[in-house]
Amino acid sequence: MMVSIVIPVAREGEALYDRIYALSSSLKALSTMYGFLYEILLVSDIFHPPTVRAMMRLAKRGVAKCLFLSHRIGKGGSIKNAIPFAHGDYIVLLDADIPVSADTISRLVLLATKSRLDLLIANRIYRTHGLLRRVLSVAYNSLVNLFFRTGLKDHQAGFKILSRRAADIILVGRTRTDGLAYDTEIIVWAKRHGMKYKAVNVVWREQRRDSTIPPLRALLTMLADLIVLRLLTIGRKYLALQKLTIGEIIELGNIHRVGQEFMTVVRASGPKKYLFNILQKLYIVVAFSRR
Repeated sequence: MMVSIVIPVAREGEALYDRIYALSSSLKALSTMYGFLYEILLVSDIFHPPTVRAMMRLAKRGVAKCLFLSHRIGKGGSIKNAIPFAHGDYIVLLDADIPVSADTISRLVLLATKSRLDLLIANRIYRTHGLLRRVLSVAYNSLVNLFFRTGLKDHQAGFKILSRRAADIILVGRTRTDGLAYDTEIIVWAKRHGMKYKAVNVVWREQRRDSTIPPLRALLTMLADLIVLRLLTIGRKYLALQKLTIGEIIELGNIHRVGQEFMTVVRASGPKKYLFNILQKLYIVVAFSRR
């Protein structure tokens, strides 16, 4: 069985090379024990020279397949554009700082296969977040449960495992969000489609000292995404998803175009059109305003 590990990459710098090389080596050592073959797929939508150089080294040495998107789109959009290039029977979504061990990844993939899960979700424990991030996290997760009744405590962990069926239906075909609320949207659509999902406690060891994303701004954009998602789940008559081509997908191993980059937009009509347009404008003001 093949397992694809999809990792969205931002401004990781040259340290990304050692981190991914170590992950690859550990997974190879574990492949016989767990009976899986692994591939690592990195995707970035930010031209950050040290990071791009690290990705090119990894690609040329066959450690990972590395894709570069020509248009800035966000974490969720990067994952969606990368999924068609993943060959795994199961898809692992993982943050670029590799906050969980290779052994944890392997054990939970095994759990997902034996339990026939469509989606396995990490519930982070032993996090080192500051007070503000913890308070915002509790508020956000409470709101998600109010809107969608998932029954989960942690919707935003950057580690999830999906079956190929779930990935094709949810990641590529159903999700709208291109930003940080993407992790939540995966769970919401899994629940709406009646898929089998489970949360598992995972020891979380972030390698980054501080997030580069202003927490209050991130929360506001994620709240806007949640409202749109709520409208999508209750108002399909007036809201429809559409894919738009916005750029190119470049494979960094030998620098060639392998596909077209897309984004997902919502076409609104009827009574929800004006509310949706207001949300879009507020989102742009908050997300792209200067710090």
